[in-house]
Amino acid sequence: MRLLALGLVLATSLGLTATVSGQGATRTITGTIVDSANHKPISEAVIYLGRWSTAQRTSGKGTFRVTAPIDPALLLVRRPGYVPAVVLVVEGDSGSELDLGTTSMRKVKTDADRADAQNADVSVYPELAKFYDHKVHYRQGIFFTPDDLQRAGGGLFTLIRQKPNFHFICYVTRRGDVDCGQEANRGRTSITNPHPRSAEQEPCFLVVLTNALGPQHTLDEFQLSDVLAVEAYPHPGVTPPEFTGSTCATVILWMRNGGPTTAQPR
Repeated sequence: MRLLALGLVLATSLGLTATVSGQGATRTITGTIVDSANHKPISEAVIYLGRWSTAQRTSGKGTFRVTAPIDPALLLVRRPGYVPAVVLVVEGDSGSELDLGTTSMRKVKTDADRADAQNADVSVYPELAKFYDHKVHYRQGIFFTPDDLQRAGGGLFTLIRQKPNFHFICYVTRRGDVDCGQEANRGRTSITNPHPRSAEQEPCFLVVLTNALGPQHTLDEFQLSDVLAVEAYPHPGVTPPEFTGSTCATVILWMRNGGPTTAQPR
């Protein structure tokens, strides 16, 4: 990754980024998702083709029906609390319909289940192998997995700033204002800690790194739906060497419109 002054970094490859935009020949893919233990349908599971959501969820009967390109693709089904299901969809004819039948998903209960969930993520998003490695080795960072982000609501910066040691990090907004988690009429405030430690009281400017492809963004312009995973470090002493360069906090955004190959920090 490359150091970003609250902007973006260009990656050198995009990888599999199948989108269903109506362009080119398409077909229909259907299927049913059930719990592996009780065989009951799993509702509200999100369906992805390649790296991108189809904006479809399974019904109350666990069924889905999505429009897809005719090319081979990986279909990923995600619901928090379950090991994601990854299904290889073979090439098909334009206007055809492919029924994938019934796919079982098991609940995450053991370390083996958690490892399988990570492996499913990495099979579709190879760059997340580094994210999960950091999660094991850098315990003072904060980490939001794809499931964590699917559960989360609100803005990305609010999500990060709720965590200890991040209450008063500052960034420049899309309007050019400086946001340090303060309100002019109330002085310094904290979202979750009204009486922060002295170490948390001094605002500092964070550095954002991303493997994004696309137009430049400030942190408040990133949408949670575009972010795969987030890791953040409160100060340089606990930041992985490849992400050095900040005198304050560092936030790394792993993006859906990124790829497995990223530039290095400068």
